[in-house]
Amino acid sequence: PLALNAAANGVDAVLVAVGASPSDTPAVAKAIEVDGVENTARAIYASKGAAGQVVLCSSMGTTLPSPDPRQGGSILFYKLNAEASLLAADVNSVVVKPCGLSLSPAGQSDLLVGQDDSLLNLTVPVVARADVARVMIEATVRREAQLRFDLCARRGAPTTD
Repeated sequence: PLALNAAANGVDAVLVAVGASPSDTPAVAKAIEVDGVENTARAIYASKGAAGQVVLCSSMGTTLPSPDPRQGGSILFYKLNAEASLLAADVNSVVVKPCGLSLSPAGQSDLLVGQDDSLLNLTVPVVARADVARVMIEATVRREAQLRFDLCARRGAPTTD
């Protein structure tokens, strides 16, 4: 954490887009999903106080009580813990919870926002990684705070705002 504090010196915001692998041990998954996010929030707070911002890319499915391993399994439990920890931290925080990710280009789909995994019932719950990045950057530019939402896409007029 001290090395992270030095790296965060003078930084206003950090966008976190990391994730554990299903092959990781529970200890490694927790270190990546929870400890890493908590340490990042502490480092930004040390740098900028309550004016700092952390935007986290988490995952839809964190509200499922027993997710199938193919849907994220226990990793979703750690992601949920990271979300709660970040939103309780003394920094501005935004949690973006995308559905399945694709490599499609940004700006090709109608983006949908939901809460508590309400978008998992879409026929094909998928969103372009590039669109997730756009939303995370926009949250940083607008200095949004204490937001948590699902993000998915469907065919239709591309979302431009």
